[in-house]
Amino acid sequence: MEQFQTFILIISAIALFIYGLQSFSREIQGIGADRLRRWITGVTEKPLGGFFLGAFVTAIIQSSTLVSSLTVTFVDAAIISFRSSLQILLGANIGTTSTAWIVTFQSALFGPVFIVLGTLVSMIPARIATLGRAIFYFGFIFFSLDLIGHAVEPLKTDPTVQALLMQATVPLLGILYGIIVTVVVQSSSVVIGLCIVLVSQGIMTIDAAVPIVIGANVGTTSTAMLVSLKMSNNSRLSAMANFGFNFTAMLLVFPLIGWFIGLLTRLSAEPPIQIAAATTLFSAFTSLLFLILLHPVHRLLTRHRWYDRPNPH
Repeated sequence: MEQFQTFILIISAIALFIYGLQSFSREIQGIGADRLRRWITGVTEKPLGGFFLGAFVTAIIQSSTLVSSLTVTFVDAAIISFRSSLQILLGANIGTTSTAWIVTFQSALFGPVFIVLGTLVSMIPARIATLGRAIFYFGFIFFSLDLIGHAVEPLKTDPTVQALLMQATVPLLGILYGIIVTVVVQSSSVVIGLCIVLVSQGIMTIDAAVPIVIGANVGTTSTAMLVSLKMSNNSRLSAMANFGFNFTAMLLVFPLIGWFIGLLTRLSAEPPIQIAAATTLFSAFTSLLFLILLHPVHRLLTRHRWYDRPNPH
């Protein structure tokens, strides 16, 4: 009965965390949705404009899943080109790492302060009330993380959980765990945030967390692929390219995971910082590698018959 109660508490706390992220993203969109649409066409026409747009918007709305889904939708609607979509998706990889750094700032007072502040601001009439709700949900994210931290404490002495997490120290299994869980919850931010909480509680080791984080970066591409299924060839190709970027980077990093973990431990002695750095370095490696190779990759992908040629008229 006690184990069941612990399980329900953990699931409830994670559900609140997901709700906080989604609600914060929705309120931020409400503040700048119209402005975002006006920016997209103009910004993506500039060199590297799509890359910086993807990074900036993802860091603001805290959802690479949403940005990647919107990107394939914009390709389908011919608002942006296929090449621009690749830049946006690579930028989103960088932008989404901001969530991991936010999660590292765990404090019992941090969440409640923003919740109270957001509540007060939301009482002000006019458009600023939307900003107040965004501040409220920003605090709600930290509040739910604190709940997760308290809920997972019994897992420290649970032999079943410890055995499962021990398996994740095998890099291949850890990556598979990360992919599967991220596909299920449809959010790499949730999986990485949970890893940071578990590591900070001493329940999970960095040897298990790093492979899971890498797997989460691959698993998060599933949403855009699902969204693109009923769209144009270019939309599906954008989604598949996004998966290909992260999967290829995972294959390149996989033989070096031991060295990578050693690098992280040298960068910081704080486990939460190590995990945040892991997702940042992996995402930066992925984005910069394929940003450099963007021209040959674009040329390779557009050479095949499934690519829709732009209408000259």
